[in-house]
Parts: sequence; C-alpha cells; structure tokens
Amino acid sequence: WLKSYLDLTADRATWAYVADAIIAHHVPVSDQNIDDHSKINIFLQSWNTVKTKLPKDLQDMIQIANKYRLRLDGLAFSRNIIREMPIWLHKEATGIRKVHNSKESRCLRENHCVFTVGEVEKLALVTQHHNHRRRTKCLCAQCKKARTEDGCQNPYKCFAKAMELMHILPPKWNPLKELPENYEPEVIPETGTAHSTYFDWRITTKGTLADAFRIFTEGEPTRSIPKNKRNTGALEEINIYTDGSCAKDSEEGPTAGAGIFSPDDETMTRAIKIPPTLKQTNQMGELIA
Repeated sequence: WLKSYLDLTADRATWAYVADAIIAHHVPVSDQNIDDHSKINIFLQSWNTVKTKLPKDLQDMIQIANKYRLRLDGLAFSRNIIREMPIWLHKEATGIRKVHNSKESRCLRENHCVFTVGEVEKLALVTQHHNHRRRTKCLCAQCKKARTEDGCQNPYKCFAKAMELMHILPPKWNPLKELPENYEPEVIPETGTAHSTYFDWRITTKGTLADAFRIFTEGEPTRSIPKNKRNTGALEEINIYTDGSCAKDSEEGPTAGAGIFSPDDETMTRAIKIPPTLKQTNQMGELIA
C-alpha cells in the first residue's frame, strides 16, 4: 500500500488521490489555516494529519512509514526530481511556511497556478530577463501575459516572490544551484580492464519523486550539497594491492591485521592492526584494507 501510495507518476492509483484528500481533510488546528489546494502529500510537505480520525487502512499505512523511518533522503537529486516537489510547505524548506499566506503567495497559487518547484522556478527566472522591470506597469512579455491572461495585478511582485521562494530552498533542493549532476557523466564505463571494475562515483538519485524516498533513515537529513566534484584532468593509473589476515593464538585469541602495498607509490604502503573493538577476522582485515 505504502509503495503504491508513493508512486506519484501519471500511473498513480485512483485510490491514492482519494487517500490524499482524506488525509488532508483531517488536519490539526495548527494547520487549518492552510488552503486545501496546497496540501498535496503528507510525506512531501510539512503539515500534519490527525491519524486517529483516518480510516484504519490509512492509519496502518502511516504507522508503517513511521516504523521504518520513511522520508526523503539521499546525497543528491536530479533537477527532474527537485522540480517535482511541491513548493508550498516544502518538507525540506520550513521557511516557506512563513510566507505561505502572503498576498503574493496567494496570487501565485490562485492566479498563476503555481504548486511545484519547477513552476515557481520558471516565474523566478523572469526577474533575470533583460527587458523586465521591477514596476507595476512593466511592459515585458511575461508581465503582460500575467496581467491579461492570469489576472495578476502586480506581476513584478509575484515574480519577485517566486525568486524569494527559490532562495529559501536549501542548496540540495534548489535547481538554480550547481548540483552534482552538472559534472557527473551520463554513462560510466561498464568495466575497467580484465582485472578491474570501474567505480561508479556518481551520487545523484534520478527517476521520479518516488525514487527519492528511503527507509531505515537515521538522524537529521542533510540539506547541503556534497563536495564530490572531481578533477577533470587526466587520471593517473596506479596499482594497489590489499589483503587481510588473522592469526589465531590460543592464549590471547585471534588477532587480525590489514595490509596495503603499492609498487607505484611507497607512501601508500600500510600495515594495520585491527582495533580490538572490531571483530578479529580475516574478512574484517580485508574490509579495512
């Protein structure tokens, strides 16, 4: 049930939309000032529901999610995933809640029909157009369209609010920032040589929003972007040999060690004694090496 509910693609089951409406209907007093259209999904946004008022099946679904610590998590996400996120009450940008009911925010929802990060990003970028002016009677094409087709009285203010919303998003969830997918290759070689495998160092989660969920999570989620940008220059190939061993002594018990040897760079050669706090086995030595 939970996996099907979190499938947010066009093939999503009809019952999941019904579940959304039921969950959004039973909110605590603290969330009753949130308009119904903004409450899209409880796992993507920072509003709550009163679980005791929900049908038993939905109570069980949310309980399972909490039991296995389900949440949005990952080192980095593709812009496609980031842009699918709801902008209002964004789960990873609590500051957006403070401006939720401002005049411009209401206009963005009611007149501009903005509900996702991708939609607000498009309006935010209008502020960077060379012919856009921060004034009520701006004559740029985007402001004209907003006034005549969307019914917005002050487009420049709404576009400025859109950019403000983008700045509230943490770096990892902001498509305007440089993200790991900017410099990660599209394809990783399937194999290195006859005796090696090329390590896939990419950290970007791709796919849909459903692919951004994790279970068995711990601690607070990080909202910063990992620094894994690699040197784009030519890579030097070196040989490194590793091994682990375990000597069994009847008096003191087993003692494990790890060894690293590089004929190309002697400074990398190491002999390591496995700490007593770790399991003293040959496999542990190999893992440490």
